[in-house]
Amino acid sequence: MEARQEQALLRRAADSEARFQRIIEAKHRSLGEKQTQLQTQVAAAEEALRREKETALELQTEVSLERWELQQNAKSLSNLWPDIEDNSAAVQSAHTKVLELRHEAQEHLQDEKQRLEIASSLYEFYAVVSGIRWDMESEQMEGYIAIGEKARAFKVEKPGSKESADALWAEIEACCGFEPGQS
Repeated sequence: MEARQEQALLRRAADSEARFQRIIEAKHRSLGEKQTQLQTQVAAAEEALRREKETALELQTEVSLERWELQQNAKSLSNLWPDIEDNSAAVQSAHTKVLELRHEAQEHLQDEKQRLEIASSLYEFYAVVSGIRWDMESEQMEGYIAIGEKARAFKVEKPGSKESADALWAEIEACCGFEPGQS
């Protein structure tokens, strides 16, 4: 009878592990979607920069034409120079903004990826060290503790309470072969 219970617990453990893997894969997909969104934003910013450059080039062409006309009329180019400088500054400003957006998007993507990796590693470390496996399908906080060849089911009655934490540690100690109060 205990072998069946252990098999059931091990099946539930495998199911919980599979659910956790699906959760991690969903997080990876979400990260990929965020990356795609950020790339779309960068592409839109680059397109805006391209349009601004075209506008600046058109303005520069107009300025050049006006300059030629002014030269033809013996007028000075010095009247047009501030416009050229303004247009050049606008193009440079737009280019700087696109570079900043690209950098921010890359940093955000890297931060998200690092947070996901850390969370995944912490969960794996926690599960290995404590032997705790949570039942992800249960509406309650429950699961089992498997250390060595022992497995014990548990259910957290009052999540967040000291009594519940003590009871959970007692289950872990029991799986390790400690008598209550021995540790």
